[in-house]
Amino acid sequence: MKKGILTLAAIVALGQYGIAQDTDSPGFKLGIKVAPNLGWIKSDTKEVEGNGMAVGFTFGLMGDFRLGKDNYALSTGVFLNLSGGNQVAKPGSLGTETTGDNPTGVKLNYPAWEFARRYQYVEIPILIKLKTNEMGYMTYFGQLGFGSAFNISAKSDEYTFTTTTPDGFNYSEFVQEEKAKHSDETSPFRASLIVGAGAEYKFAGNTAMVFGVNYNNGFTDVFEGPAVRFRRTGSGKVETHGKLHYLELLLGIYF
Repeated sequence: MKKGILTLAAIVALGQYGIAQDTDSPGFKLGIKVAPNLGWIKSDTKEVEGNGMAVGFTFGLMGDFRLGKDNYALSTGVFLNLSGGNQVAKPGSLGTETTGDNPTGVKLNYPAWEFARRYQYVEIPILIKLKTNEMGYMTYFGQLGFGSAFNISAKSDEYTFTTTTPDGFNYSEFVQEEKAKHSDETSPFRASLIVGAGAEYKFAGNTAMVFGVNYNNGFTDVFEGPAVRFRRTGSGKVETHGKLHYLELLLGIYF
């Protein structure tokens, strides 16, 4: 009888302890995220190739909704994302050149053109976060999910072939415009797969620092339709397609 009473008392005590633990852990956590990133564009067009990375950053509000136990959470947020990449166009030529005593055509060679693409997005990710039990003050996690981003700004270098006749003679040149607006040739929506890992360090109540690494793999075309990145007189426009990816260092704090 005494053993039964002791066993029942232990079960009740453990249940109360579990409820207390569940109550102490909030069902929702809100925090601030700042994440520098390195982005690049993987080109799907043979005339235009990737040409290195660009530095950007992400900042905004992040939130975790607990799913049952503390080991599972739905992670989301609203972020302003600045990212991009560099590309280079292969050299080529304009026009045709005829031979003979009276040539009627002119062939103009042009060098490889470099393009610095810079984009701004409002991004809303939906991630499933899997967390370990708390070890000391540390909790480790992995996360996987999808990102949905809406473009609000797009800028790039632009090259235009122009011809002027200031003194009766034709003068032709390529004019470069830096940070030209290209929102009309940029896809308004970007979808991506996000994979990441990191840790949380709880240092005061429910306040915790979070740090980690996320890989954001874009799987939709960053350019829209017959997007054009350089204009060529007499031969129309050259189409560009590619996907934007970036690797970010996650830094934040939950309150």
